[in-house]
Amino acid sequence: MPETMRAALAAALPACRDLGSATTLAGLVVLAKMALRAVLVDPTEPARFQEDVFLVDLACTILLAPYWMAMFRRMLGGGGSLPEIVTGRAGPFQAFLALELFWLLVGGLLDRSFSPGGVGQGQVMLGLAAWACILALQIWTSMLAPALAVGAPEATLRGVVAMTRGSAARIGVMLVALIMPLGLFGRMLTEPERAGADMPAPVLALRIFASSLIEMALLVLVTALLAETYRRLRPQT
Repeated sequence: MPETMRAALAAALPACRDLGSATTLAGLVVLAKMALRAVLVDPTEPARFQEDVFLVDLACTILLAPYWMAMFRRMLGGGGSLPEIVTGRAGPFQAFLALELFWLLVGGLLDRSFSPGGVGQGQVMLGLAAWACILALQIWTSMLAPALAVGAPEATLRGVVAMTRGSAARIGVMLVALIMPLGLFGRMLTEPERAGADMPAPVLALRIFASSLIEMALLVLVTALLAETYRRLRPQT
């Protein structure tokens, strides 16, 4: 695991530099996402599912998908510009985007069904159990995104489940170890209950910028970790 983590971290920044202006544009999309979330979420209300926030997440997922796929391809030795990726000339972009939209929709449905505001403790516990099951499924099929990005023959549910057999727990530990610290810090910056209704504009702007950096770092680092893990697990031809 340490070797995989080190290799992933070493590959992250070069891939960002290789994509040049696309990295800047992706950062601006993430910044706009966090700013819109800050505007749309009422800090005086408990956390709950909001259709307008979900639509923001949906738009940003669509806009970021070509960049995310390009990151995978750079780290795994593939090529292709963003226009080539979007038009499908550098791999099955439609399938890659469908995968990301599927997980976003699943998350949105769970948020809507088990929003903490106004539900009983039993529903909250059921929601947590559902989230745990979804997380386990995402870890078990985590190699599907990099496999789709490079158009590999094993880019099927059966192929990636076979690939991760015996390694799913290790992948989960690495992902949690990478995501947990940054995710918790980002949550502290964006938690509606922590924001306060009378926050000064400069402080709010600083929080939005900091949370955007965290979100972008998570995008790049998780991509690098999944790409490096896939590199080590994929069938040798």
